[in-house]
Amino acid sequence: MYLIAACFIMVSIPMLMLAHDMWLVPQKFIITPGESVTIAANTGMDFPKSLNAVLPVRVNQSILAGKAGLKKLTGLTVKGKSLTATCLLKNPGTYVAAISLYPKEIKLKAKEFNDYLLHDGLSGIYKLREKEGILGEDAVEHYSKYAKTIIQSGDQLDDTPTKPLHLPLEIVPTVNPYKLHRGDKLGVTVFFRGKPLPGAELAWSFPGQGEKFAGSIRTDGNGNAAVPLTKSGPYVIRLTHMEWVKKKTHQWESYWATMTFNVRH
Repeated sequence: MYLIAACFIMVSIPMLMLAHDMWLVPQKFIITPGESVTIAANTGMDFPKSLNAVLPVRVNQSILAGKAGLKKLTGLTVKGKSLTATCLLKNPGTYVAAISLYPKEIKLKAKEFNDYLLHDGLSGIYKLREKEGILGEDAVEHYSKYAKTIIQSGDQLDDTPTKPLHLPLEIVPTVNPYKLHRGDKLGVTVFFRGKPLPGAELAWSFPGQGEKFAGSIRTDGNGNAAVPLTKSGPYVIRLTHMEWVKKKTHQWESYWATMTFNVRH
C-alpha cells in the first residue's frame, strides 16, 4: 500500500503569509500488523503542530506504498486543523504514505520575496536575482508540495522507503530508517524530476524545536546527504527547490518536500 502526500514549506519569517511546510504525521509511527492508523496532514512552522487544514480539493495524489504495491488512499477528511486519512495495515512491513498538492499562486513584494529566499535555503535564487539586477522586482510564484511519512508495521523491515515514488521533488532514504537508532546518520538522496539534485539545502527538526530547524546541510554533487539522528522520536527532513521560469502568469516555481519518520532509542 502507498499514500502520496503534498508538502507545505516551513518558512521561518513569521511576518510573511507564505505557504507553510506540510507534514504527514501518523498517530503512531510503529504499529502492530492488522492495526488501523490515522495519518494527519499538518501545516505550519512548528513541527508537528498544525495551523490549518488542507482541503481535500487541493490534493493531487494520495497514495500508500508497501512491498505489495501501490494503492490510492481514500477517505480524506478534514478534522479540526488537519486533513486526515485512516488506513488498515494488515500485513507486517514498512509502508510509505504520501500526499501531493496542486500548485498554488502567491504574490510577494520584492523585499518580502528576497527575505523569504534568504531564510528558506534559497540563497542561490537570491544571488541570481542580484546578478540579473531584479532584486527590486516583485514576484509571482507558483508553489506545489510533496509530503510523505514512513510507518513500520511489526518487526519485518523491507526496502520500500528506499524506492522513489516519482514525485517531482522527493527525499529518499538510502536505507530503511527503522534499521537505525539515535546517534546514527541517515543517508538520503534528493531527486528533482527523477534526477539527483545537487546543492539542495536540507533541514531537519523534531517536536519541541519551535520554528527553528535543528540543523541543515547541502546535498553533494550526486544529490546525497547524511542527516544526524540526534534525538529519538518523530523526525522531519524538508527542503525547498525553486526555478526561474519567466512565464506570462508567473516568474518562479517552487517545490516543497518533507519526509517524516521515527528515530528509535
